[in-house]
Amino acid sequence: MIAFYRGFGIIANMALAFNLVLLIAIMSLFQAVLTLPGIAGIVLTVGMAVDANVLIFSRIREERLRGLPDSQAILAGFERAFVTIVDANITTLLVALILAGIGTGPVKGFAITLAIGICTSLFTATLFTRVLVDGFFGGRRLPRWAL
Repeated sequence: MIAFYRGFGIIANMALAFNLVLLIAIMSLFQAVLTLPGIAGIVLTVGMAVDANVLIFSRIREERLRGLPDSQAILAGFERAFVTIVDANITTLLVALILAGIGTGPVKGFAITLAIGICTSLFTATLFTRVLVDGFFGGRRLPRWAL
């Protein structure tokens, strides 16, 4: 992410780290045991979180190429990527809930970890990443290294 998105990649990695901390914290509240299927759920969560950040930052790049000012490009990038991110996460969450309902043992553990991870991923991609981007670049012209 850093190699491809530079400054925004740093923000994406910060959001990804926060996502993992949040996921582990929620799992510890449920006193969940981390098993191999749970680790697989975490890996899929990381993939979904990276996908969300790629969607957002690609949209910001596209909006800048269309000639929008940087602050409007950031706003439009988040707004236009939001629908796609929510769609992908809700679809995955529905599958995780179905797996949790009909699965047993390891499948249920995978599904529960995935469901929690999708919720934290949706939160960090749409809210936490936006707070970081606005905090670092809000209202200012984006430096060349940022995107």
